[in-house]
Amino acid sequence: MFMLLDIPPEVTQAVYRIADSCTNAGTPMSAYFVMTLGVIQRYRRSAGIGTLLSLTLPLCLAMLAAWTLLFYAWWALGIPLGPGVPVR
Repeated sequence: MFMLLDIPPEVTQAVYRIADSCTNAGTPMSAYFVMTLGVIQRYRRSAGIGTLLSLTLPLCLAMLAAWTLLFYAWWALGIPLGPGVPVR
């Protein structure tokens, strides 16, 4: 579908990886989620999953903003995504 819009597959994959990497810090499916929750509960006994998610949400949003700005700067400058892979 994106190829019909003249968007290269490499750009689609880069945007997907940006979105995916931002959500990895705040997902309960992470391998480190339980360990992080244990560390937080060491210092705050009443902490739970909601506390951990509310603490990681600003990190996820900041990462999304930073990666998105970096991608737009990369795209605006026309820097190739890899050997022989133009951004546009």
